[in-house]
Amino acid sequence: MAVGYRSIFSLRDSQDTARLTAEQFRSWLALKGYGFVAVAPGVHEVAEHAQLVVTELHPQDGSRSLRYRLTESSSAGEWATTVTVHSNDREDDWIWVDVNAPPSTPGPAASHERLVKDADVAGAWWTGVPHMVRVILSAADAHDGEMIMSARPILVTAADVDGLISAICDPGRRGNALVAAPVPDVPVPQMMGHVERLTRECVGLAGIYVLDTEAAAKLEESFAPSHSVPLGAVRTFLPGADPASAVDARRHRVLLARTIAEQAPGELAHLLGRAYRSRALNLPLPSHVVRVDRLLSREEPATVLRAIQETPPDPFARRPGDGAAGLAPAGQAATAAVRELAIAGELLTSLVSEFQSGRADVPGGPDDMTARFRELLAEGRGVLRGHREISRRLAALQDMLEDVEDDRDLVRARLEDEQLDHAETQAELLKAKLELDRLRGILSRAGRVDQTRAGAAAAQSPGSFAELLERLDEHVLACIIFTGDPKNALELDDFDPLGTWAAKSWDVLRVLDGYAAARRRGELSKGVHAYLGHTPPGRPGYPPGAHSAQESEPVERSPKLRKLRVFPVPRDIHPDGAIFMGAHFKIARKGLVSPRIYYHDDASQTGKIYVGYIGKHLPNAHTN
Repeated sequence: MAVGYRSIFSLRDSQDTARLTAEQFRSWLALKGYGFVAVAPGVHEVAEHAQLVVTELHPQDGSRSLRYRLTESSSAGEWATTVTVHSNDREDDWIWVDVNAPPSTPGPAASHERLVKDADVAGAWWTGVPHMVRVILSAADAHDGEMIMSARPILVTAADVDGLISAICDPGRRGNALVAAPVPDVPVPQMMGHVERLTRECVGLAGIYVLDTEAAAKLEESFAPSHSVPLGAVRTFLPGADPASAVDARRHRVLLARTIAEQAPGELAHLLGRAYRSRALNLPLPSHVVRVDRLLSREEPATVLRAIQETPPDPFARRPGDGAAGLAPAGQAATAAVRELAIAGELLTSLVSEFQSGRADVPGGPDDMTARFRELLAEGRGVLRGHREISRRLAALQDMLEDVEDDRDLVRARLEDEQLDHAETQAELLKAKLELDRLRGILSRAGRVDQTRAGAAAAQSPGSFAELLERLDEHVLACIIFTGDPKNALELDDFDPLGTWAAKSWDVLRVLDGYAAARRRGELSKGVHAYLGHTPPGRPGYPPGAHSAQESEPVERSPKLRKLRVFPVPRDIHPDGAIFMGAHFKIARKGLVSPRIYYHDDASQTGKIYVGYIGKHLPNAHTN
C-alpha cells in the first residue's frame, strides 16, 4: 500500500479533540455501513472484510494519544485509513489523517485516460478527500501554523490582509496557502462557489482564501511585483514565502486566469489535488508528530498481541497465513507468525487442562500421559520463546524503520536546499546570458543596440509551464506558434517545483524564435542543428547535444509510435491539419518523465516554428 492522502492540522485548545474525533470516526463508520462500532482500545472485527485497531497511550507528561486504523479489503486490494489524535494541555491538539491505497495495477485494457484519472503520481489508486476530514474541518476551529484550515474557501477583506500575509510568510505551516484573486465584475458569492469547485480535492491539504477587490489591491501593494496574485488567477504559496526575494517567487506557482478559463473545472480540480497530495506526501512529518507516531507504532503491535492472547482466534475461522490488517509497517511482517503461535498456545492450554483433569480414558496410562505432558511443556516453552523473539524482531524492525525515515527526511531537506541554490544560480546565469546577447548584438552591428524592451522581457524565465503557455498565447515570441495540448505541459509543473524545467523550455523556445528570425533575415540557410553549432552573433544559443533533428529509426518505422508524434498544424502547412514531428529538444532527464519539446520547422516558408508538444517523454521502442 502507498499513502494516497495525508492531512495534518491543529485544533484550538478550547475543543475536546479526542471526543470530537471519536464521534466523527464513529459516524463515518456508520456511513460506510458498519453500524455501531466500539472505538475502545483493542482489535475490532467490524465486518468480514474490515478490521479496526485502536491504540491508546497516556504518557507521564499528561498527554493522550489515540490511533484508529481501519483496514478494508476490496477487489482492488487493501485500503487503510489511519487517524491519529494527540492532546496536550501545554499546546494545541492535533489530528493526522492518512489513507493508504492499494497499488494501481490495471490490466492491459486500461486506457491512458483511466490511468491519469484514477492513479496518483505515486502509482496508487486515486484517494479523494476523506469525508471525515471535511466534517471535522467544518465543525472545528482548525489551523496549520498561522493558516486557517477549513472545508470551504475563506473570504478575505481588506481588514484581513495582514493576517493573510502572516499566514503566507509563516515558515511553521506545513500545507499550501491557496489564494484566489477576484475576477472583475464577478460577484463575490459566485467567485466563492467557483473557487470551492476548483479546490474540492485540496481540502485538508491547504488553506484556501478568496480575496475581495479591496483585499486584492492591498495585497498587490504589499507583494508587488514578484509575489502578487493577478486578477482572476490562483496562486499557491509554499511555507515561508519571502516577498523580498525575486528567486523565492518561483517557488509559488500561479494558475493564470486564461488557463483557468480554458481548462475544464474537473480537470483543474484533479490537477491541483494531485499536486497538493504529492507535496504533502513528500514532506517530512513534523518532529512532534514523529515523536508520537513512533510511540504508537511500538504500542500498536503490543495491542494486537494482547487482543490475540485475551481472545485467541478460532483456528478454523481464519487460516494462519491470512494475517491481520491494520498493523504498523514493522508489525505487518510478523502478523502471520503471531497468529500461528496464538493458535498453538490455545491448543496447548486445552491439552494441559485435559491432563490436569485426570481423565482416565487416555490410552497408555500414566506413563504415556507423563511423556505427552513433557512434550507439551517443551512446545509451550517454544511458544513463549517464539513470542519473545517476535517481540524482539518487531522492536528491531521499528528501530530500522525510524533510522530510514530520519535518513530520508535529511536527504529531502538537502534536496530542497540544492534546488533553491540551483534556482538562484540559474537566475544569475540568465542575467549573464541576457547581457551576453546584448553585447554580441552591439559588436555585430557596430554599436546598434539590438535589445528592445520586448526582447528583454522575452529573455526573462517563466516560473512555471502555466506562465510559459500564457506567454506563448500572448505571442511574446513572434515566430513561435504553439499548437499542442496545454494539459501535457501543465502536468510537468507537478515534477518541477522551482520552475527549472519551465525556464529551460523557455530558453529552447527563444532559440527556435531566434533561429526563425535569422532565417528570415538571411543570416543562415541551414536548419536548427546548424544554427545551434554556429549561432549567429547576437542570437540566443543552446547546447547542440540537447537537440535531435529526427526520431530514432525504430520510432520512424513503427506506425504506433509515429502516430504519437503527429501534432496539429494549420491546414495551409499540411492539408490534414496535422503533421509528424520528429525534431525535438531534450529538456531534462528524470526517468520516464524526462520532458521533451517537439516542433515543425517551417522557417524557410512561413518564417514560423510550430511547436506541437511540450510534455513528458513520449513512448519509444525501449519504453513501449
